[in-house]
Order: sequence, then structure tokens, then C-alpha cells
Amino acid sequence: MPEKILEDAKRALEEGRHADAIRALEPLVEDDEENVDALVFLGMAYVQSEMPEKAVRVLELAEEQVEQHCVVELFLGRALWALGKFVSAEDHIREALRLDPSEPEPWIDLVRILFQRTEYRQALILLDDALRRFPDEINLLFLHSLIAYRHGDFTLATEQLAKLHKTEPNLMTCISNYAYILLLQKRIQEAIPFVNYAKTMDPDDYRSLLLHGELCFQSGELENAMDCFGKVLDKDPINIEALVKLAIISKNLDDEKSFREYLSRAEMELGKDTESWRGLCGTYFYLGRCDDYLDCLIRWTKSDKNAAAPWVILASEYQRRGDFPLSENAWKRSFELRGYVKLRCPECRHEIRLPYDDSNGFDINKKRVCNECDTEIVMPEGLAKN
Repeated sequence: MPEKILEDAKRALEEGRHADAIRALEPLVEDDEENVDALVFLGMAYVQSEMPEKAVRVLELAEEQVEQHCVVELFLGRALWALGKFVSAEDHIREALRLDPSEPEPWIDLVRILFQRTEYRQALILLDDALRRFPDEINLLFLHSLIAYRHGDFTLATEQLAKLHKTEPNLMTCISNYAYILLLQKRIQEAIPFVNYAKTMDPDDYRSLLLHGELCFQSGELENAMDCFGKVLDKDPINIEALVKLAIISKNLDDEKSFREYLSRAEMELGKDTESWRGLCGTYFYLGRCDDYLDCLIRWTKSDKNAAAPWVILASEYQRRGDFPLSENAWKRSFELRGYVKLRCPECRHEIRLPYDDSNGFDINKKRVCNECDTEIVMPEGLAKN
């Protein structure tokens, strides 16, 4: 009888019928708390049904009875993670990874925990190993693109999203992120098919509207851009990307009242999420408000402490102003956060990522040579800005 219940519960889990598995397994565990298989399956069902407290209780019972069980460690880690116990969760998921590195799930979970804790450099080290083992795993590719974006390495983020799109061509999250990262690099012609695809898939989704608005803005179609961003605000009145673009458009149209209103509303949202800094910093730069721009960049580095992106932009701004010691310090901080130094050849546009050694540092004034076309890369101009 217990074997039949376990078989039915396992089938229910495989088919996503978590509630059925729970109904079958709870009486079995109540009668026999030493039935390890029942405890493990019930713990899995609780995790997948977003009942982490119950999952922790039964999985800890299972852990007491069996040593070195990869599934127990993995799902116990997930349950603790859902409860916000990140340190304990990381310990259990690392143990699951040690016990069985041949499956992608513990790699994915561990990278997600590190990402959530903003430990981006450690996450990148783990991702390099994971992607060597699972080069087409969509979750790993997506996480790699997110971390590259946080580090201001747009070309790396684009590369990973391209691989992901090839594997999952209809994934809306990938399409919208891909279009967005291309637009950030002003690669308008490449972005157009993805913006159009997003509009086709879900024309009223705020992401589709934002992308279409940004495409119109960069193409000089200000009225169409204003219409798109206005619709975004109808859905989300505090969307900072829409607010700052409407502020800029209003300024271009000499509508000073609307400009001040939109900019004020955007500034009120500053710091409430990480992306607010990029939006407002870019706006200050566009408006020529140099002091506000620099101040915003400095505050961004303090808000998103482990992200290299604001440090790269800050280093470039100090360099533009001729503040070379400050620029060098900002570049050094970006290297430390990324764990690598990114160069771009001015001739063939080939990118080079050199591992950064915290002990030895990196001489940003030393000339380098492109390993593709042998062109001399003059430094620090050869440091890639995105």
C-alpha cells in the first residue's frame, strides 16, 4: 500500500499536481515519520506549492535519517531560501552541488542566491563553470545576461541573450530584454525586429510599450514616443523610464511645465529600485546638468554597491572632465567588482576580457595589442565603456 501511494505521489509531482501529492503523502508521513521517500516527496511538494515552513519540517526529518542526499539538500535549501534564510539556504544548496554537480538545478539555485545577495563577482565565477557544463541551459544564460548588465557589460549581456533567443525564440522576457539591451547600445536596426515581435506578442504589455516608445524616441518620432510612454504611465504611474523620457520630450517641445512635473515625479522615485539610477543619470546627462549627473552617478555607486555599471560610467565621466586620478580609481573599482578588465580594439572592435588579479592590479596606462588584428590599443581609451 505505501509503495502504491509513493508511486502515485511521484507521478503527481512529475505532472505538476502538487496538491494531489500532498493529500496522498500527508497521512503516510503522519503514520510513519521514518519513511524517507515519503518525507522527501512531501517536502518537494510543499516547496513547489510555496509552503516553505512545512517543507523545512519534513525535509529536516529526512535529513536526520539519511546522509548525503542531493535532493533533500536541494529542496531544503529552496525552502529556507523562500523563508529568507539565505545563509542556511546557500549552505544546503552548495552541499547539493557538491553531492551531484552533474545536474544544472543546484548551479542555477546557487547563482540565483548570489545574485539576490548582489554577490555578482562570485556569481560570475560560478556561472563560468556552470556554462562550461551546461552551455545551452536557458536559466544560466539568462542569469549571465542579468549579471553582465549589472556590470555594464552590454555586449556580453547581448551575446548571452542571443544564445537564449536561439534556444527559446518565443520567450517574451528574453525578447524584451534583448530589444532593450540593443537600444541601450543605440543598435536601432538590430532592435527593430525584436521590438516589433514584442508588440505582436503582447501590444498592451508595459514592456512592449516601453520598447516601442524608446525606439520612437531614438528615431526622432517624439509624438509617437510620448503616446507610448503616456500609456505606460496609465498602467504604472511611477515608472521612472517613462517619466524621464516624457521629461526630455517635454523639454524638446518647450513645454516647461510638463518637463518640471515629469522630472520632479521621476526624482521622487529615485533609489526605490536599482534601475531608477540609470534612468535619471542618463536624463541629467542629456539635459546637460553636469553636476546633477555626477552626483547621481556617485549616489548610484553607493546604492548598488556590488554592480560595476555605475563605476564604469563614473570612470568615463571623470576621464571626460580630465580628473584622471579619480577616473583611474573608478576604473580600478569596476575591475574589482567584475573580476576582469574589458578592452575593445578601435580597429576591428574585437573585445578582450583579461582576468583581474586583486593582488597585482592592472596598469590602465600600459599599451596593449589586439590579439585578433595586432592593432595597438592605446590606454586608457581602449577600456570598453559598455
